[in-house]
Amino acid sequence: METARYPELDHLVRPDRVHGSVYTDPALFAEEMRSIFGRTWVYVAHESEIAQPGDYRSTRIGTQPVIVTRDADGEIHVLLNRCRHRASLVCRERSGNATFFRCPFHGWTYRNSGELLGVPMNRRYSPEHLDKPALSLTPVARVDSYRGLVFASLNPDVPDLVEHLGGVRQYLDRVFLHPAFEKTLNLGAGRNVHDYPANWKHAAEGGVDGYHAITLHETWFKIRDQSPDRPHARLGSRDETIGYSEAHPGGHVLLARWPSDGDVEAFRKAYPEYTSRLESEHGSELLRDFLGQFNVLIFPNLHITLQNLRVITPISPTRTQITMSPMLIGDAPDELNAERLREFEEAFATGSFIAPDDSEAFVCVQEGVAAEVDPWLLLSRGLHDEERLPSGGYRGKPSDETPQRGLFREWKRLLQAGRAA
Repeated sequence: METARYPELDHLVRPDRVHGSVYTDPALFAEEMRSIFGRTWVYVAHESEIAQPGDYRSTRIGTQPVIVTRDADGEIHVLLNRCRHRASLVCRERSGNATFFRCPFHGWTYRNSGELLGVPMNRRYSPEHLDKPALSLTPVARVDSYRGLVFASLNPDVPDLVEHLGGVRQYLDRVFLHPAFEKTLNLGAGRNVHDYPANWKHAAEGGVDGYHAITLHETWFKIRDQSPDRPHARLGSRDETIGYSEAHPGGHVLLARWPSDGDVEAFRKAYPEYTSRLESEHGSELLRDFLGQFNVLIFPNLHITLQNLRVITPISPTRTQITMSPMLIGDAPDELNAERLREFEEAFATGSFIAPDDSEAFVCVQEGVAAEVDPWLLLSRGLHDEERLPSGGYRGKPSDETPQRGLFREWKRLLQAGRAA
């Protein structure tokens, strides 16, 4: 198909810029839901959220509602949250524990693994019209997990998840979900959910933007500087020598900055027994990884940002939902997890200093693209001296727009593939 006004994607995404219509065009948004969220892997849950048999959480793959469940045998299912009778949601809660789901409209009841269990007053259906196995909740085509992150795809022909993650997998292995933390990492502290009135791609770009923090989050830096002895989120720096930005095939992109020796020593002093155990079991480099600033986007909807998970859910071309969850470590000292929670409250909760700044900036861009005299958004920062990686990706300085260019290359590739299909 073609979009309403811009039939050629090359007109929308160029090597150094994107057209403002990618944030506003309803036809492009519908195409994104089919060709991106409908064809690739999408993050749906962390295993700690469905740790016990019967646990579930409801979410979306693009705009399609799904339920992520763990059945009595411990198997994870991802089911379309749509009654097979008259299409009502069968699960209206965000999370909980249940052995079955009951449609609120006519009472059709399904096992938490999807099978249709009961239909009220079923004598008025002929046998050929009530084939229970054929009327189970619809499972998604593929489900897999990596390091506790559960992904699902509506496309039966999607490449294997490990292949999909590609070069960015090393960061999940080594930095974010290190073997020291994989089995004890949990999202048990809960989540913060908020909407903003702008396009979903602003959040995808913003979480790996190393150029904006000093300006947009000036208030946060002033507050942080008033308590220099506390370990803080390592946000922003004008030093371009202590990190990098990367864009990997598949649209997975990241911003990385390394901690100073002083940061590492301060952490070692604050938690001597814990750090001694980590270093003896996993090596001294673990602390350097653990204390760095790493923002990774697993395209299209998962940010691992500092010590939190951010999930991006598109609702419409001009409305997006953000779900933020702090990552706690089950065998870490209580004081360390308390500090993680405190930092989440100060930086990423709805009434904090970073997440609201970001959302307001996204809205400013959404409103600004209405000025169509110059419809282009520039993404040329650092383009002239990007380093090509052996994996086929690119590396730039921390404040370069390497990540933004990378995710839009994948955006265009998937839409082109969708049109070809």
